[in-house]
Amino acid sequence: MIQRLSPTGGLSVLLPLFIWLILLNSTLTLARDPLHGIARPGAKPHDVRLRAMLDEAVRDGLPGVSLLLRGAGFDFRAAAGVSDLITSEPLSPAHLMYVASVGKIFTAIVALQLCEERKLDLEAPMTAWLSDESTKRIPSADKITLHHLLSHTSGIFDYMNDDNSWRNDFSKDPRRDWSHNDIIAYLYDKPLLFEPGTDYHYSNSNYILVGRIIEQVSGQPLHQQIRQRILSPLNLRHTFNGAEPIRARKRARGYINRYGHIIDTFPWYSHYGLADSGMHSTPADLAMLIQSLFTSEAVLSERMRMLMTDVSSSGQLGDDYGMGIYVQYNPWGAGLRWYTHDGIDPGYQADIMYLPDYDFVVVVATNASLGAANVIYEKLITRVIQVAVGTVRENKLKQHDYSY
Repeated sequence: MIQRLSPTGGLSVLLPLFIWLILLNSTLTLARDPLHGIARPGAKPHDVRLRAMLDEAVRDGLPGVSLLLRGAGFDFRAAAGVSDLITSEPLSPAHLMYVASVGKIFTAIVALQLCEERKLDLEAPMTAWLSDESTKRIPSADKITLHHLLSHTSGIFDYMNDDNSWRNDFSKDPRRDWSHNDIIAYLYDKPLLFEPGTDYHYSNSNYILVGRIIEQVSGQPLHQQIRQRILSPLNLRHTFNGAEPIRARKRARGYINRYGHIIDTFPWYSHYGLADSGMHSTPADLAMLIQSLFTSEAVLSERMRMLMTDVSSSGQLGDDYGMGIYVQYNPWGAGLRWYTHDGIDPGYQADIMYLPDYDFVVVVATNASLGAANVIYEKLITRVIQVAVGTVRENKLKQHDYSY
């Protein structure tokens, strides 16, 4: 049974801890549609393999999944399954997906643009822009810099880990429009996990604070800054922040399986637009974003890109996070450097992976998460990357003449 909103705006089966405590071993079993899109005549062998992988992921239980590979011998875009389990509308590559924490890339770009314009300073404390009212109950606020926030080295508690406060409030009212200040209140009086700059801990709270700083300095809502600085210049016509009117008609609903109940999480995330996530996009637009970011100065200068991918602070602390992007060396073999970011929230997950040395991008998104959906999704990503790395390696060898 699929649960949609009740007349009172909640779900009768939704418990106070919402859906983070859901099953670990269930799977979505209602999606059984075949792959949408037919291989073109003369399709490359790896295209056929990729289409078969998408079809298998849907047969295994994902409602829908969308995939793009571009560059290094690939020009592949396809989707499988459905965007809506009730209407059985086929999922297409043109459907928007909520991409969760992949949205941090957009926030980081805006912040770094403001730094280039000298409206922000990476080494200044957040108290330089946020009022005492906002920060006086956040420990060591005067020592936490913008760079600490963007690189997750601030030590600030992650509001999403608060089982008895934010999660309860978030689950109660799916129609509530959250502000950055609303979330900041959940950080009050929470001790730091460590002194700023001495360790690394991924915390969504960091980007909530960055979002509020951007709004304070620009005098505009975050979504307006994202549109003016990124979406319009790059002509990303199929990307929206949840806080702005979304004009796209094709939007995928997200699902989780809670004790046999398929819960539609779209009402919670359809209008969520905060700086730690908040973006709705297509694989093609995300590919355009990452390729434009690292092959041109359309949104960031070379100097700012270097800062964005500098992992010297977090890397020394055991991680590989720059500012809004992971920098991973050889994660899937072949001695390759990847720029990546993933995102997962109840009902949705997405990954963007980019090989700067080959201008090669992979984008994957699905409208299911948690439990067995994660296992199916991770299996798909692993298999896709194996195909991609194998082809990249072959093309690399072909570029060299080893004949004697």
